[in-house]
Amino acid sequence: MNIRKLEAIVAAAVAATGLVALPAHAEGPYVGGSLGVPHFSDGVNGVDGGSSGVSGKVFGGYQLTPNFAVEAGVAELGRISDGSGKIRSHGEYLDAVGLMPLGANFSLLGSVGLAHANLNTSNGDDSGYGVKLGVGGEYDLSHNVSLRAEYEHYRPNVFGDHATIGQYTFGVRVGF
Repeated sequence: MNIRKLEAIVAAAVAATGLVALPAHAEGPYVGGSLGVPHFSDGVNGVDGGSSGVSGKVFGGYQLTPNFAVEAGVAELGRISDGSGKIRSHGEYLDAVGLMPLGANFSLLGSVGLAHANLNTSNGDDSGYGVKLGVGGEYDLSHNVSLRAEYEHYRPNVFGDHATIGQYTFGVRVGF
């Protein structure tokens, strides 16, 4: 997906959440975790990109309103290995999350935030900050437990360029 299209979708989803006042999740703190698949669409520091391995994240946040939350987390962004070398990456992030309920149990979500990523490659190591965008959905199993599926797009400034790292994840969120 083109980054400009993804940015437009996330911006529209976050803006729309301010217009919808349907009840969603209980307000207050929450924690969660997800497992997924990384996707390096470009090469990083001389190592070709691709999709393989396992990625995941652990996160916590605070639901300020039924449609808006602030979230922070740590992510294992995956490991790629091929004939040109290896990439191992992880990071931390802080997001603003907008939720738009589409019914009694399902909500779309969009996130925008700042991420810090550490990339270790067979050709050297670097870390940097960049934008993080996300889009996905949540299905409420109960008032405080939801299943979450997301695509997240990280663009850290590393090795003198903006690396393109994506991850598709599926997990659970538990509110208190």
